[in-house]
Amino acid sequence: MADLNNYISNADSKVKLHEVRENVRKADVSELNELLKACDRELFDLRTQSVLEPLSNPMRVRHVRKLIARIKTELNAREQKAA
Repeated sequence: MADLNNYISNADSKVKLHEVRENVRKADVSELNELLKACDRELFDLRTQSVLEPLSNPMRVRHVRKLIARIKTELNAREQKAA
């Protein structure tokens, strides 16, 4: 399973935006699909947790959503390039 902490900042580590973009561009399609599944699961967990109790880091929801958009954009661009 993909480690989202390499793509999303948290209290322990800061991830620069250019590093995230570079990592997404370098990843192959299977890695991106695996990362997308992990992000979807993380977003689901965060939303569920937010209903039950306040999140310790509510900005993580936004970061995960943006990462999902970046991954989908990269997958779509590769698909368009291949066609």
